[in-house]
Amino acid sequence: MLNKKIVVFALLLLVCSVITLTPFIGVVGQDQASAVTITQVSPGKTGPVGTHLLVQGTLYTFNGSYQILFDQTLASSGTSKGYYVSAYANVPELANGTHALTLWDLASNTNATIQFLVTTAYSIIPAPQIQERGSMVLNISVTGGVPNTPYSANVSVSLPNPLNTVYFKTFLLGTSNDKGTIIGQVVYPDSSFQPVGSITDYAGSYTVSFNQSLAQNSFSVGFLDSTLYHRGQIAMLRAAGYQPNQAVNLTISNTVNRATIGSQPLTASADGTIITTWTIPSDARLGDYTVQITPTQGNPKAIPDIESITVTGYTIQVKTINLAGEAVPQINVQALDIASNFITSSKTGSDGIATLTAAGGPQSFIASWNGVKVGQNDLTISSSDSFTIKCTLTNLKITVKNQIGVPMSSVSLAVSYSYKPADTSDFQIGSVTGQTNRAGSFTINSTLPLISYNIEASIYNKVFNAANETFNAIPAQALSEVVITCPNEALTLTVVGYNQAPISGARIELIEETNSLVYTATTNDSGTANNLVTFGTYHVTVYKDKIQINETTIEAFSTSQQEIHCTLFGIEVSVRVVDLLGNGIQKANVTLVGQASERFSALTKVDGTATFSDVVGGNMQILAFAQGSPNNYQAITITVNQPTSVNIKLGQFIALGPLVVLASTLIDIIIVALAIIVLVTLEVYRMKKSHR
Repeated sequence: MLNKKIVVFALLLLVCSVITLTPFIGVVGQDQASAVTITQVSPGKTGPVGTHLLVQGTLYTFNGSYQILFDQTLASSGTSKGYYVSAYANVPELANGTHALTLWDLASNTNATIQFLVTTAYSIIPAPQIQERGSMVLNISVTGGVPNTPYSANVSVSLPNPLNTVYFKTFLLGTSNDKGTIIGQVVYPDSSFQPVGSITDYAGSYTVSFNQSLAQNSFSVGFLDSTLYHRGQIAMLRAAGYQPNQAVNLTISNTVNRATIGSQPLTASADGTIITTWTIPSDARLGDYTVQITPTQGNPKAIPDIESITVTGYTIQVKTINLAGEAVPQINVQALDIASNFITSSKTGSDGIATLTAAGGPQSFIASWNGVKVGQNDLTISSSDSFTIKCTLTNLKITVKNQIGVPMSSVSLAVSYSYKPADTSDFQIGSVTGQTNRAGSFTINSTLPLISYNIEASIYNKVFNAANETFNAIPAQALSEVVITCPNEALTLTVVGYNQAPISGARIELIEETNSLVYTATTNDSGTANNLVTFGTYHVTVYKDKIQINETTIEAFSTSQQEIHCTLFGIEVSVRVVDLLGNGIQKANVTLVGQASERFSALTKVDGTATFSDVVGGNMQILAFAQGSPNNYQAITITVNQPTSVNIKLGQFIALGPLVVLASTLIDIIIVALAIIVLVTLEVYRMKKSHR
């Protein structure tokens, strides 16, 4: 019976486990599958072949490899960022209709698929520009069409305004392939176009259409072979549509100022064509020009031949460096065109490079620093190029030292100089400010040599170099260095105590607050110490017998005499030791423990007083004990900053003249004496009574 119950219980437990775990097993499988998703397709889920799509989604695998496919065609692949996928893909060559767009997680072999609709697209692509009476191939195509289906084409070309004549051609384009694509070509102009006489004899914009409005484009017709020319380049001219042997005049003029830079009479051929060449003048300024053909006899063309061209230059990069070979920013670089005397300019950037457009031919490149010419290169330009101009600019290093050669940091420098720009007769004033570094130096990079510099050096807002502030004719070399000497100042210090009495043998320590220069001195019998110290502000500490007795700040900006008043030195402290009854205890031992190792001891006088002179003030401890009783002492702590008197009470003692006894002992003696007196009195009384 018991075994049956156990079996039933086990079966129930198994069923409950299956019921409990089954949903979780399903969730795990569902999570893996649903973790691969396509969340967004931009610009949408429909478009023609070649559409540039942004596909976004998620993977099941962290930093996993993925593929994006259209049906079975790979369009993109990569690695996710975490679980996130964001990739570009182009719609491949596919037939019209719905296709599977799939994001495939390669590691987990799971994917997500959406439907993408490929639509039919038509295109017609001409050459961008041809010359008059020229021909071109029009490339036409159908993509995303119906597979294996014949397509017809209607190609039309519309002449420029105001003519607007339309020439068209209808023909069988061919049969699309199994991906719905078909490609064809048409030559225009051609005798197959209707009406007869298709032409490109007029300058302007022509509109081309494929099956009317399904695809449109345009191309330009001009009488020149280009719209962009360099100096000395030959322009090929071909114009059509003129009357046979018609006389015309060719003119080229500046679009801005209307100045004519070229003019030439021409005559049309028997078929009304004008063919000639024209060389761009070697002194033509860069810019836009208008080229026009004007008939001098007969009727003008329906659309006049007027075209705009640009005479362009070459891109030139000029790098400016100083005499140390370092790039120099903010240098004005001018390109002087020798032929036209025209100037273009540009400033160098932080990399020392200026970019200019220079015309072909001889050019003079001039580098200027604040209007002063510091470098020049003369070149003949025939292509885009880059080169370097070495500028006559030096690095001026200013070093400040004291008189024994120690570098001084944090010195403020005010530098001024005058120079004469090339384009003015007046001198200009320049200035630079800075501060010396830990090595005691400050460098002005890429500055003008061969001029004078006035340098004011100051610390604590006090100028100290009035005697050596001008430096003439700085040499033209990679690095020029000038040294400014910070002077010494005679400093006489007198150290006195609380009562203005001179303190001899005091050690004075001076530390300059900015540069940590250290000086020491010891006072003589009159309390005076003489020192030569570097110009500056000093933290001053005074010691007497290794005990600090003052701390202050002193300025040494000139020869000076200064007094240091040590108010905590030379103080008199009086200590009176009294007994239980307030009477002075003579010959009591008094010890005064002051700062550091300062320690004084003395015995009290008849009145119980001990006096200490030349005490250094501050916190101190006073200990007192009766002679012969060092273990019965009394201690107090006091702060002394002026002459002070204190009482210390030894309450366990009573002074009997020069004799000092413990109060307890004296009481015991008194009690014994009283007892003896009482006993004697009683005995006398008893004896008298017995005699009666």
